[in-house]
Amino acid sequence: MRCPPKLIFCLALSLLPLAVHAQTANVSPRGIGDTPAKVQKAADVLSQARKLYSEEGPKVAFPEFEKALALFRNEGDRLGEAVTLGLIGNCHKKFGDFPKALDFLQRALAMKRELGDRSEQGKTLSHLGLLYWEMGQYAPAIEHFNKAIALGAQLKDRILEASSRNNLGLVYDELGEYRKSLEEYNRALELYRGTSFERGISDTIGNIGGKHLLLGEYGEALRYYQQALEMDERANLKPGMSLDLQNIALCYVGMGRLPEALETFDRSIKLANEAGLKKEAADSQKGKGSALVQLGKYTEALNQYRVTLQIYEAAGLKQQLIEGLGDLGNLELRLGDAGSAEKEFRRALDLSRSINHPRGVITNLIALGDLEWRRKRYTEAGALYRDALARANAAGDQGSAAAASIQLALAERSLGHFENAATEAQKAAEIGRTTQARPIEGEAL
Repeated sequence: MRCPPKLIFCLALSLLPLAVHAQTANVSPRGIGDTPAKVQKAADVLSQARKLYSEEGPKVAFPEFEKALALFRNEGDRLGEAVTLGLIGNCHKKFGDFPKALDFLQRALAMKRELGDRSEQGKTLSHLGLLYWEMGQYAPAIEHFNKAIALGAQLKDRILEASSRNNLGLVYDELGEYRKSLEEYNRALELYRGTSFERGISDTIGNIGGKHLLLGEYGEALRYYQQALEMDERANLKPGMSLDLQNIALCYVGMGRLPEALETFDRSIKLANEAGLKKEAADSQKGKGSALVQLGKYTEALNQYRVTLQIYEAAGLKQQLIEGLGDLGNLELRLGDAGSAEKEFRRALDLSRSINHPRGVITNLIALGDLEWRRKRYTEAGALYRDALARANAAGDQGSAAAASIQLALAERSLGHFENAATEAQKAAEIGRTTQARPIEGEAL
């Protein structure tokens, strides 16, 4: 997904949401050419539903999946039923109903195992991995992806193996293991390029862009996202286009191109709403809130954040909730409400530690350091910044490392340690120059 999620199916700027692409391999109904008429009809409905899902999103496709499910059951086609159950589960995941998604996907997997269809088992294992990834349960996500990768390799199914490797890369991104994620994305690209599955190539290119965005390399990220958008526009894939636009807008925010960012977020939100992508629309709303903060439009930003937090809470989206709490806390701090801000940061830090989310830990350590600096507790602030800087350097997260260095420079200056302060500021300025992050470079200078 593309993330997903493109589910082959992100300051604090580093707290902006990253739209990623998750991918699941194409599901083909069996026996289309040599089945009885009614089964043929079920297969046709399923094929049309899958086309609608890719082009228009789950809201439009969902009723057609339900029709196909009823037709397969009437004809006693258990494989067709199992395939459709899994696809309905994916719709519920996109709607934010994770318990229902888990139920449908597990039922689909059980039926496919009973039928002995290993290729279909691999597809559902990858879908389940994506669901666990969305829920912040990284260990079971990795387990399911590795099982799907193994099946793809054994069956010489390049699309299944590639999509599962792409999705595994998403987990490594969240864990801050960017070298591993890039290895998986590159391997996925190699596998896809031996097929005609262009959407998979687009999704993986987008996720490589996501790695650069997470590391604060905005110019490089933008180049990859624009490639992905061109491919999705050619195929008229609205869900993919919405995610590409969201990521392009995040790059614009990082590069200080705020009017372009707002316009691009609005385009993303419109497409996401049309496709019924509730989480993706919320992610773009939150990104828009961060752009509004930089423009000084605090009331509008506050409204955007509160709406998105309600969506994340209701859906159990822990990664997104961590980012949203951090953004809300930063805005509350700007508005002078330090007590509320500290509450948001500590909750986000606890959540990050509970799901082993390095980026969330780093950004909230910086945020808590900012609180201590404002309280003129410079030694305590410096300790928090150093902790965050060490973690960011270990993860290769240049954007967060620059942010921590800037704040550490302020703490060192306040303590009268001017040489140390200058060193840290110079480090941040260099990162800003090399990654084309002009706001970071400007602040450091």
